[in-house]
Amino acid sequence: MGSLSVRGNEERFAAWARWGFVAALGLVAAGCGRGPYVVHAVQALPPPPPPPGEQTTVIIVVPDGAEEPQVEVRSAAPVEVEEPAEEAWIPKALPAGNPFARTRTWIGDYDCVQGTTALALRIVDVRGRVVRAIFDFHHTPSSAAGSYLVSGTFDPSTHRVRFDPGRWIVRPDDYVMTSMEGEVASDGSLFAGRITFPGCGAFQLKPAR
Repeated sequence: MGSLSVRGNEERFAAWARWGFVAALGLVAAGCGRGPYVVHAVQALPPPPPPPGEQTTVIIVVPDGAEEPQVEVRSAAPVEVEEPAEEAWIPKALPAGNPFARTRTWIGDYDCVQGTTALALRIVDVRGRVVRAIFDFHHTPSSAAGSYLVSGTFDPSTHRVRFDPGRWIVRPDDYVMTSMEGEVASDGSLFAGRITFPGCGAFQLKPAR
């Protein structure tokens, strides 16, 4: 009888174990195991931040009868911002200066009907592009010498200038005032051109040392 009682107890214990295992599986299937779940958030989560360079539009819609609003995020096309050109305010080259403002005396000679004549162009006033100077000449063979005022406008784009006579300072006999026009070298080392008078020719002047 003792052995039958023990066997009966073992059978009842095995049955309870099987029922407990089945119940555990039911609990797992009911919500403790893997699988999709429906979670009701207390508050709507904020939308994710937009990618860099992308504009977003947030639309909040409250349907009739709804307790909480619906948030909709729409992305717009990236907006390209045109950056200003680097150092755009700086000019590519500074305006050319007036060479007659830097060099006040130019020495050389010119050809005319009396022959080669020494010349000194002495700058007396420079105002912007306008230049006033003294045309000071000396003809060695005849010992004739004289001077008169000239004025002209320097063109920085072509480096050219024309000097026209004004009035005599010292006038030798048998001499007349003449105009001169020429071009200044880009490095300022030479001012050359011609005397605009019948029978006259070229002139060449260099900065006085």
